[in-house]
Amino acid sequence: MTTPVEKNKAIVALERQMRAILDASADGIITFDTLGFVVDSNLSAQRLFQYSPVELLGLGFSALFETTDSFDRINAGQLDAAMRLTAVRADGKRFAVDVRYRKFESNGESHLVGSIHDVSAEEESRAQLDKMERVDHLTRLSNRGFFQETIESYLQNIDERQQQLGIVMIDLNRFKRINESIGHSAGDEILRTVAQRLENGAAEAMKASDRKLTIKVARLGGDEFAVVVLRVGQDDALLPVDVSTAVDHLLAELARTAFYAGDTPLWITGSAGIALHPRNGRDYSTLLKKADAALHHAKSSSGEVDFYRDDMQLTPSFYLKTEVELYAALLEQQFVPYFQPRVNLEGGRLVGAEALVRWQHPNKGLLSPGDFLPVAKTAGLISRIDLQMLELTCRQIAHWRHTGLPDIVFSINVSEQLLKSGRLLSEIERALGAHGLDASCLEIEINEEVLMEDVVSAIKELQAIREYGVKVSIDDFGTGRTALRWLHDLPVDIMKIDQSFILDLANHPETQSVVKSVIQLGQALGLEVVAEGIESSEDAAVLKALHCVTGQGYYYAKPMPAAEFAGRFMKRA
Repeated sequence: MTTPVEKNKAIVALERQMRAILDASADGIITFDTLGFVVDSNLSAQRLFQYSPVELLGLGFSALFETTDSFDRINAGQLDAAMRLTAVRADGKRFAVDVRYRKFESNGESHLVGSIHDVSAEEESRAQLDKMERVDHLTRLSNRGFFQETIESYLQNIDERQQQLGIVMIDLNRFKRINESIGHSAGDEILRTVAQRLENGAAEAMKASDRKLTIKVARLGGDEFAVVVLRVGQDDALLPVDVSTAVDHLLAELARTAFYAGDTPLWITGSAGIALHPRNGRDYSTLLKKADAALHHAKSSSGEVDFYRDDMQLTPSFYLKTEVELYAALLEQQFVPYFQPRVNLEGGRLVGAEALVRWQHPNKGLLSPGDFLPVAKTAGLISRIDLQMLELTCRQIAHWRHTGLPDIVFSINVSEQLLKSGRLLSEIERALGAHGLDASCLEIEINEEVLMEDVVSAIKELQAIREYGVKVSIDDFGTGRTALRWLHDLPVDIMKIDQSFILDLANHPETQSVVKSVIQLGQALGLEVVAEGIESSEDAAVLKALHCVTGQGYYYAKPMPAAEFAGRFMKRA
């Protein structure tokens, strides 16, 4: 028979055991009495709130949490048993926590136990990712997606608010040639300075105007910038004056002093195209398209600034000539795939490759996508180029397979036009079948902004492609408007971080935290994360430290013809 002494020892031992279990918990655990005062806490709770056990004892619920709901309502079970609250540390610092409550009876007394999980790091990561969707990493200006959202929000109530609006497209003159001569890092530094000067010009224009103007600058990509000029008032005659004056300030500030690449002074100027609401259109897409047409007209006519006119409805002669040449290029198969390796960052081992389109122009030589894809898109030819690239890439893969070279996955880029056509899966099946290839050798890359245009239809289309066995990746992640809530539902296997976040990563600690958040998000969703645009050993080292497994970029190799790619990499797969 157990004696009272033995029974008491057993109880004490059990209490110690329970205390050890509570203290071992990573989450804070606090017990409240019916009035909402602390009667017990574990070690994690004490560390979390930075109180000693004695200091925590007797504190009220309201001293630990900021909430409009009373403890009485929580204790009465009138609220959810799990909720997100703002907690308050001993030093007054606020942080986010998830709290789960459970009521229990002990010795005839009622108590409420709260399990408290610190989610402040998660909240910070989420905030960084939200910011990434709005801000261009390189310049810290608004990105394309957020610029569109801004314009659309202005247009919703523009008439009721008696406002007028103009959109300006700005392109740097000869920047491509400058960028190629000074290198990407120096070019990026110039783009940062350009962004700052444009913002300074916008501030000067608002200050100088005797009318109420709002001017915001965004970077659309590359050396393309966009500006919105919003003015109060409905005098149509004054809007062109105000927008033109604003553009004068912007371009003057841009050309104010030389830019420097090392010790070399560079003079950079810009051209601008302007579209006005409602004269040239009432929606964002129309206004941007017409501002772009005005910009191209200004550049082709050796001008500096042009307002959109109806005679610009047709593309400039350069565009028309290029369109004709694109038709010939498709017929004569002048497009060729160049291959850039995708490697394991730990050892540089080849794990895949991206097939990138190049145009072997009969007169101009090898042209990069930026030289012709905008025209191809406008002319409705981009899906035909996609299909030709699919065919050429599959043909090349089959050749390598037959010659005994190692099996790796090859990715190709797919345009919005082809994705929306409903033909993508059948064309993939046809190309793979014609060359006797398995679906596992192929991956398609979809730009994140394309995915968000019609996310429901995209999910349906991509799901069918994945079920067939072809992998799907989100390309240029971070530059568009990917809704984070959709990432759980998107049928994708790979997330490719845009190169703008990777270039010179080693020298930008704030960007490293953003990239870390993206990597953690991708891995949490079971996605392979690929870093694009790695150009230095230092950036590669940072990515490895952030636990990114895969990458591609000029540090490993530029895109190259098939023969060169096979000679350099396929034997080392």
